[in-house]
Amino acid sequence: MGEEKVEARVDFMKYALFLGCLIPQRIPSVELAARKLFERLGVEVLDLSGYSCCPDPVVARLADRRMSLALSARNLSLAEQLGLDIITLCNGCYETLWEANEAMKQESGLREEVNGLLSEVGRKYEGTVNVKHIVEILYEDIGISRIKEIAKPLTFRAAVHPGCHLFREADGGDIWRKPGMLTELVQATGADVVSCKLDRMCCGFPMMQVNEEAALKERLHLKLRCYEELMVDGIITACPMCILQFETGQISLRKYGLKYNFPCLHIVELLALAVGVPTNELKLEFHRSPISQLIEKMGV
Repeated sequence: MGEEKVEARVDFMKYALFLGCLIPQRIPSVELAARKLFERLGVEVLDLSGYSCCPDPVVARLADRRMSLALSARNLSLAEQLGLDIITLCNGCYETLWEANEAMKQESGLREEVNGLLSEVGRKYEGTVNVKHIVEILYEDIGISRIKEIAKPLTFRAAVHPGCHLFREADGGDIWRKPGMLTELVQATGADVVSCKLDRMCCGFPMMQVNEEAALKERLHLKLRCYEELMVDGIITACPMCILQFETGQISLRKYGLKYNFPCLHIVELLALAVGVPTNELKLEFHRSPISQLIEKMGV
């Protein structure tokens, strides 16, 4: 996707920030990085006070679609109350909220049914806001050129792992649209992005819930072996679930005699470093992969 086709918005940017569950509880450095990055880029975000789980994009709707939609609609109604579109930092949250929003906008009967449930807690879904992934905000609303203006070059070999849910696209659209944006954002930092033949393969996080050994050996191990062959310095993703799988999964693989030691960062953490946020302000020690090793390689 050509950079010349993307123009950064010049008007004031303000959004409702949906953090989801995993980031505040397991990887708070991602939240810190996002807030620092927004400050540097002139983006204002308001927290969604009282939000709940999105919920999970796979199991919840299979178990009870009405319940899943009601939870999503309640979260969306909080953004509607603020009059702001939603930013998500998580692929799963993005898919859940986006699909729920589109389904209820298009199906009036479904919207009425869900609003019947919401009325019991004093809320109503109107369908007046949009859901955007952080990658879309950075690429489409802010623009690659703006990021390059304030970023200093970071020299390292990067593997870009989009994560399964980032490939979801509406109405038969280009499934590589958002993954392509993510790759260009990583390249905007000066990183040398290398392509792995298994870039689209799942990291194995969902499978961990039912078959840990298969998830580790038939998914994660295969990707990490590819990265090893390409001499990758670090893995960049846009999904907190994938970060957990890469970090804890590398530790779990050791019991099978498979040893890897790849650092893994969220795209907002990488960009925060690139625009000059000091490492000690990002609390990267919350990660369970050797981030200090990557920081040294980058020279920040």
